[in-house]
Amino acid sequence: MSRTLRILFRRDPAKDRHRGNIFFEGYQVLWPDGRPVAVGLDGFCKHGQRLLGLGRHLAGCKERLIDLLCFPLRGRDDDLTRIKGHRVRRFMLMREGSRGRLHFLDGTPTDTVFDLGRDESRVLEWIGLPLLRDGDQQWVDLAARVVDQMPATPIAPEMVWTPAWET
Repeated sequence: MSRTLRILFRRDPAKDRHRGNIFFEGYQVLWPDGRPVAVGLDGFCKHGQRLLGLGRHLAGCKERLIDLLCFPLRGRDDDLTRIKGHRVRRFMLMREGSRGRLHFLDGTPTDTVFDLGRDESRVLEWIGLPLLRDGDQQWVDLAARVVDQMPATPIAPEMVWTPAWET
């Protein structure tokens, strides 16, 4: 059984950054109605960008609605979840106090950290952090799929309606 979280990712170059030799591409993480999601994530390394398909799904657009899929597992050696046409990656969520950090399959910690005192409950429930006790770990398969399909041809700026109060 999977858990789904629908998120609007909006490219935000002001949030681009480097940590050592790792480049993080910046994004605003928003609910579908445009409200900010209270979560500590605002940039993704090349692995995160590939998992979420941000380069492929954005394809010249500033934003995309994406369903994030989380498949909780019994253990590390469960069969990999397969979704035709989608990239699925296995991670381990480890809880330490009020925080949960995702780790790659080989145990390497990622920069993705969820916090019970900071992040929205819908996000925390999606990843399963509230179900873990301090020191517990949960293996999950994560995938992403685009919600809205790109138009067959790009819309020219003069064809986009903008309310007068936003001009």
